[in-house]
Amino acid sequence: MTRRRDQLPDGASIVTDSVAALFLSKLLPLFIMPLGLALLLVLLGVGLALLRRPRSSALSVAASGALLWVCGTPMFSDWALASLERQHPPLAVQLTPSADVAVVLGGAVGQPVPPRVTLDLSSSSDRILHAARLYRAGKVRRVLVTGGNIPWLPGARPEAEIIRELLIEWGVPAAAIEVAGASRNTYENAEEIRAIRARVPFASALLVTSASHMPRALAVFRKAGLPVSPSTTDVEVVDGGAPTILRWLPDAGALDRTTRALREWIGGVSRDVV
Repeated sequence: MTRRRDQLPDGASIVTDSVAALFLSKLLPLFIMPLGLALLLVLLGVGLALLRRPRSSALSVAASGALLWVCGTPMFSDWALASLERQHPPLAVQLTPSADVAVVLGGAVGQPVPPRVTLDLSSSSDRILHAARLYRAGKVRRVLVTGGNIPWLPGARPEAEIIRELLIEWGVPAAAIEVAGASRNTYENAEEIRAIRARVPFASALLVTSASHMPRALAVFRKAGLPVSPSTTDVEVVDGGAPTILRWLPDAGALDRTTRALREWIGGVSRDVV
């Protein structure tokens, strides 16, 4: 795998994937996600039909449908996502322990590229608001933002720079924000923050990311030797009362939640999955 070394502001560096390797790290997991796997099963069924094996072909197509049905039900998707989210429950800001810094992970805003005239807040933008609230409540003295850009987006800026502007708009002084904009996945986020800590030490940090991403992010950052504690936000699965028949019927949103949960599980064993 070809890698390149990106320079950080303090002269340290992190090793990052080449564009081709990064593209593959995004592409290959798709084939073991529910939709991609279901399509492969359909193609297998077509191939088996051409080979005059109708029973095997029918089983393959049926397996494809069953996979999409199960993974696309809210009942299954909420169970999958909640298994991650409930490992580190969120705390109200006033109950959160104080720390030297808050570390905010990217993946929270869309690039302000045409036809947009400004940034786009994604469903994970709670991370930015939560970090701003932690600072305004006096829970941290500095905010470290990490997140680079995707190289095949022309004119894209490092996401950390965009998040910095939003933090300033939400009341965090520019002098209290430090940007780490060379990293493009969770593993590289941790390496970049570790380089900053070598230059400007801190003894404790609140790791701010989405609830479903927290188990993997926390493990990666602690493995990098960083003194982080979880400060969870962006919780998606909430108590919805007694289940109804609708929760057993598939929909696109549920399939997306299952896919994201699987991505987190896969990312737990592969550092290259964002």
